[in-house]
Amino acid sequence: MEYNVDKCEVIHFGRNNSKRDYYLNDKILKHAAVQRDLGVLVHESQKVGLQVQQVIKKANGILSFIARGMEFKTREVMLQLYKVLVRPHLEYCVQFWSPYLRKDVLALEGVQRRFTRLIPELKGLDYEERLSRLGLYSLEFRRMRGDLIETFKIMKGIDRIDAGRLFPLAGESRTRGHSLKIRGSRFRTEFRRNFFTQRVVNLWNSLPSEAVEAPSLHVFKVKIDSFLKNKGIKGYGVRAGKWS
Repeated sequence: MEYNVDKCEVIHFGRNNSKRDYYLNDKILKHAAVQRDLGVLVHESQKVGLQVQQVIKKANGILSFIARGMEFKTREVMLQLYKVLVRPHLEYCVQFWSPYLRKDVLALEGVQRRFTRLIPELKGLDYEERLSRLGLYSLEFRRMRGDLIETFKIMKGIDRIDAGRLFPLAGESRTRGHSLKIRGSRFRTEFRRNFFTQRVVNLWNSLPSEAVEAPSLHVFKVKIDSFLKNKGIKGYGVRAGKWS
């Protein structure tokens, strides 16, 4: 198979990267600061700001179209349009690029806040109350909940992924907790600390046994919803659930 050298680029990661030149068919490959992989923008700094801006722009464009095109904005119709047309853009492949900088978290949440304000019958209510009336979770909470669900699917073999490579077990423990506790790895960067396989470790290990050992994905979702609600966990970090 022949490659078009003019369409091939090299992206260098890491501050200590020597950024050497690479060749293909005796031609030097161009350097790139950002590249798109399966619809996700990957920057050489490994920050997700550009991806956040991209999905916000798409989602806000669709919201504007809905706002102009719908004369009678009933809760039922608007909610269905949001779930089908807008939210998928905000959550596509989000386990990979989930934002950890607070400004990016708030920017993403701003799209959903804008949607809830479009519904006339919810005017005058604060964001948390609007979410409650609509039966929605915050996007920040959904990302955290999605991490737990994806971890469960990997650990139970529902997703055909080598669980041992992503989530090595912590081994036997005599302390309280379940039998599927996972071990995090060492990290030196903020990006690595907030990567999927690292950020979910403490939360997964804190789950009760009846959740981790649930016989089905549906039962697991019910158990973690109850656990997170009782513990008042709204996301990662102490600022989770604070919108100002």
